[in-house]
Formats: sequence, C-alpha cells, structure tokens
Amino acid sequence: MGHRALVAYERPDGRYDRHYAHWGATSLALRHKITAKTPFAGEGKSGIRWKPAIEPTPQDTALSCEETAKFDFQQIEAFYVVSLAWVVTTYIPLWFGPTERADRRVGALVAVCDDHDAVHVREWFRATRAVVRDMVGRGVLGEHEATNYLASRTTEWAGEHREVITVV
Repeated sequence: MGHRALVAYERPDGRYDRHYAHWGATSLALRHKITAKTPFAGEGKSGIRWKPAIEPTPQDTALSCEETAKFDFQQIEAFYVVSLAWVVTTYIPLWFGPTERADRRVGALVAVCDDHDAVHVREWFRATRAVVRDMVGRGVLGEHEATNYLASRTTEWAGEHREVITVV
C-alpha cells in the first residue's frame, strides 16, 4: 500500500501545487528532507540515478489553500505544506467517518511536530471517533451531527498548542 503523502508547495501567487509521495508518510521523514536544494526530497547515490521521494510533476496546480486540503482522508497518511521560505509544516489527516459510508474527503488536518506526536494525535482521535461511531450506531447522533461534533472536538482538543484545518 505505501505510506502515502501529499505535499503542497506554495507558489509566488499565493496558490499551491500539490504533489504525491508514495512513501512520504514513513516516519514523517519528508519534513526534514524537503529543502531549497532538495525540493523533491530525492537522494542520489554515486553511480545511481537520482530518484525523487516526491513526484516532481504535480497532481494539481494553482489550488487555493482550501482546495489543497480536499482529498481522500482514508488514503493519505501525511500532508505537508511547504512555504516559499522552505518552511515545512507537517499535518496528520484525520478522517471523521462517523460511518463507513461517510464522505472520505471530510476530516481535519492536525499539525504535528514529529512521529511520536503523530502517534499521540492518532490514538486520541481513534478513541474519540470510536465513541462517536457508537453514538451514531445507537441512533443518538446523525452523521451530520457526528461530523460537526468531531470537527469542534478536534479543534477544542488541539487548543492553542497546534493548528487544525477542518474540512467539512
């Protein structure tokens, strides 16, 4: 399957180009490998052809900030945003999915600082979503109410300590 990631590069016009990295979520290592000298985080060994970690051809171009965050949250494990100054912000996509048939493009991107932080965020979210799914299964909450609750709960939980981008 791969540890799929998306990388959004800021453009001078304020829009973004979004690229795919098949193993880009592995240990969230791309956050340290994307630089002005290695924009696609590729490594070449002597005598071996250079192979980028991030696909150089963008999947999508000239996206707004909001548009970059519209993707299948079940398929992507990490989302990176690269500023013009080559500052890389790492996010973990959290699919709200109050039911298995729910829209896979609805969730939150939660900023994390490293792999251990990402594990903490995922564990908290899985436990919270499990309770919400139980409430939906029992008819206490509808899907729309559950999605709204998860959005507000994730933002509240993150507080001022981390950035959350909600996509509903």
